[in-house]
Amino acid sequence: MPGIVMTGTLPTFFKIPVTQDLLHHIACGVRPPKETRVTYCFPPVPVHCHTKGMMPLDSRAEILKCFEAFKAIVGI
Repeated sequence: MPGIVMTGTLPTFFKIPVTQDLLHHIACGVRPPKETRVTYCFPPVPVHCHTKGMMPLDSRAEILKCFEAFKAIVGI
């Protein structure tokens, strides 16, 4: 299951493998015995830009490229 978490205007992209076993344990409200590995990606912007998000134009271009790439993962 793909997802995006926004911190201000800076996105973090996630891909979470959701299995029947994981769904069952969540529905029962118990911790699954098997670890779930979440893949994530931060846009390749300079560290000092993390608090500024899309404000610097260079960062905006990189972030928008990441959104375009993420669309391919989601299947849009």
